[in-house]
Amino acid sequence: MATNSPSSILDALHPAIEAAIRARFPDFATVEFYREPGAEGLATPACLLAMTRCDRSKDKDDGSGQMQALLRFEARVVVAAAAADAALQLRKAAVALASWLHQLGRFPGAASGAIDVIAALPEDAAAAQPGLRTWLVEWSLPVALGSNAWEETGGTVPQAFYSFVPEIGRDHEARYRPIEGAAP
Repeated sequence: MATNSPSSILDALHPAIEAAIRARFPDFATVEFYREPGAEGLATPACLLAMTRCDRSKDKDDGSGQMQALLRFEARVVVAAAAADAALQLRKAAVALASWLHQLGRFPGAASGAIDVIAALPEDAAAAQPGLRTWLVEWSLPVALGSNAWEETGGTVPQAFYSFVPEIGRDHEARYRPIEGAAP
């Protein structure tokens, strides 16, 4: 999991995702974040990227004070409808991207958990742009957002203590005992 600020995580993830897709799929004429499929001068085939959600993750709190989050991304694979075998080429490109993401695991140069491919599916016909065919590839990445409460100690808890239920919490701090052999 990442331990950087939210902006630095996003600053690292965006170019890492673009660079990895460009390197693996050189046939994409356009690989770009936050570009609309109907924009003027869109060179196809294209892979248009967006971060679409940031949800609180169901993963347990790691004790760092950071929010465990699940970032959701999508890639719009776009081809010109007039291209020969456009329907098949589009599906092949979307499935290849989804398979590669699954096998990649993590984007080099960006701190995150493992890539989880959610789906590869055709874009809703109502959102279709004239002259273009589009499929979506969706995936998620777990990250830790916010500052680490233990940054001043190098990311580790200075001294670990324990107690037993129900004598836990601030009202019972006097009953906590240090864990023997734990690093100070």
